[in-house]
Amino acid sequence: MLNNISSTSPLASIITIVLNGEADIRRTIESVLGQSYPNIEYIVIDGGSEDNTIPIIREYESQIAHFQSEKDAGISDGFNRGIRLASGAIIGLINAGDWYSSNAVESVVELFQKNGDLGVLCGALQFYKGKEKEYCCFSEPRLLKRDMSVTHPSCFVRSELYARFGDFSNQYKLAMDYELLLRFKVNGAQFMATETVFANMEHDGISEENWQDALAETHRARSELLGNSFYAGRIYYIFLVCKRKVRMFLERAGADSVLAFYRSKLALVKKFKT
Repeated sequence: MLNNISSTSPLASIITIVLNGEADIRRTIESVLGQSYPNIEYIVIDGGSEDNTIPIIREYESQIAHFQSEKDAGISDGFNRGIRLASGAIIGLINAGDWYSSNAVESVVELFQKNGDLGVLCGALQFYKGKEKEYCCFSEPRLLKRDMSVTHPSCFVRSELYARFGDFSNQYKLAMDYELLLRFKVNGAQFMATETVFANMEHDGISEENWQDALAETHRARSELLGNSFYAGRIYYIFLVCKRKVRMFLERAGADSVLAFYRSKLALVKKFKT
């Protein structure tokens, strides 16, 4: 049994990591500070920005509980620095450039209070293209052993899970969120998914730079955590690579109707046009 979040307004810790994010950091910060929920500890970890990020953050410093700016060892290290500073019963991670819906934290706290054994709550993620909504992704934590089937910006974690099962592994550079959530899953943490949109993100197409490395890291995580499972095998990894190539081809070809069918019917995490 996990510790009860019994207070009427338990503290929620929200962590933002950023590096040279002057174009996006303001929207992220204001989405946290503008939450309808009153009891938030906001932590901002800057990795040593050399643009105008730090002056922008300092405009809000009186409303930020903890702010650090120094060189770190990468994304996992930045997350872990924030987690070590957090004192809330619930922890959310929202990167620079992404933003929360205005009542996200309030909805999250209510669900944790109603579900005493809940460890990880996964919401929906709304993608935007400019100011227009593109499509919405719904989390499927029951499928985590197959691939990254939840939208990490919409995830909130009961803080004691980090103490029980560890924080982000610095051995992962791209799929650190998948490895962490899969580790929670195989160790028995209870997940819940809701179709409520907690977080929003700009859609800028499929990144072709690091996707193969990211898939290789998800395969490595399954190999380390799932043992002899079929999903940890080479054949399944090749299947995922082929599926990603098909998706990228459809996007480059502008096959919008086929891509919409793929996203809503064939993708592990279903995406629906909104």
